[in-house]
Amino acid sequence: MDGTLQNPIYKCTIKTKKAAYNVTNILTELTVTQNQDDLAQGVTITIPNIKDKKKYLYNNITVRDSLVLYCKTGKKYKEIFRGIIWEKDYTSDVTKDLTLTAYDRLIYLQNTKDNFFFAKGKSTKSILQTICKRWGVKLNFQYKNIKHKRTIIRDVNVSDAIIAVLNEVKKKTGTKYVISFEKGALTVKKRGTNSKIYTINSKESALTENTKVTMDGVITKVAIYREQESQSTKEQPPKKVTVVKGDTKKYGTLQEIIMRDSDDKKAVHAKKEAKEILKEHGKPKYERTLEAVNNPYIRKGHKIKSNAGALEGYYIVVGVEHDCLNGKMKLEVEK
Repeated sequence: MDGTLQNPIYKCTIKTKKAAYNVTNILTELTVTQNQDDLAQGVTITIPNIKDKKKYLYNNITVRDSLVLYCKTGKKYKEIFRGIIWEKDYTSDVTKDLTLTAYDRLIYLQNTKDNFFFAKGKSTKSILQTICKRWGVKLNFQYKNIKHKRTIIRDVNVSDAIIAVLNEVKKKTGTKYVISFEKGALTVKKRGTNSKIYTINSKESALTENTKVTMDGVITKVAIYREQESQSTKEQPPKKVTVVKGDTKKYGTLQEIIMRDSDDKKAVHAKKEAKEILKEHGKPKYERTLEAVNNPYIRKGHKIKSNAGALEGYYIVVGVEHDCLNGKMKLEVEK
C-alpha cells in the first residue's frame, strides 16, 4: 500500500539486546516533537503491554533500547527518526498501556555537564568540533564562522555551551541558526534553508491559528560598560562607555548590559552586538501557533508559507509537535 502526503503511513521498530519488534500495528499513540528550547527531537509511542512468548513487552523493552520511525508518502519508507528509549512508563489499569519516549543522540548533550576553555581567536567551527569530538558526536557545520574571544565555560550542560557559542555568532552576524540531528551528526545551519517549502492553506490543511503579543523580553536600551583595570580603580564599579538606544519613546526603557575590556576593536563589536540585540528584541514579541493537517516532513527551522487567517506569508518553524495517528500537527512559528 502506497502512502501520500495527506495520508502518510508510519512504521515503528524497537531493537533490544535480545530481539527486534515491529510495533506498527499495535500503536495507539505516536507523537514526534521538536521543542523550541531543546536540541533533541523526541518520539513518544503508546502500545498495549502484550505478551511475547513468555514475557510481557514491559519486561522485554527497557531504557537504552533503540527506536526507529519510518514514514512513506509514496512507495518507499523513509527514516525520519532514530533514537534511544529514555523513559518507560507502564499503567496497569484496564488498558494496560506501555508508553515509551525516545530521543535522538543530542539528549546526552542536554543531560551532561562539562567545563570548556578556548583561547582567543578560535573559530566557531573549531570550538564546536572540539566539543563534539570530546563527546563522540559528529558535526555537520553549515553556519556562519567567526573568530571568538577567550572563552571560559564552567559547569554547564554541553548543549548550553554549544548554544552560548552560537548565540554569540547570532548576535554579531544577525543570522539565526537551527540545531538538529541529521544522518548521525549534530547539524548547525541557517534557519529557513529547506529547499522544499510547504504551504498551509486555510481551506485545505489549516485547522486553527493563534497570535499572542507580549512585552516580555523586550529590550529598548543597551548600556556598554568597561571593567576598571587599574589598581586604584579595581574596587570601583564598571564604567559606562556608551549607550545604544532603540524605540524607548514607543515602548519605554528596558535595559540590557554588555561588558567589554579596553580594546577599541571590541568596542566596535560591542556596539554591533547592541544593535543586533535591539534588532531582535527591540519590540513586542509575537507568539504564533498554527494547527494543521499533519505533514511528517516539516521540522524545526524550516520555512513554510501560510495562508491561514491572520498568518499570511512566510514563517519559520521554531517548534513542532506531530500527532501522527490523529493526522494533526501544532507549529510554533516566527515571521
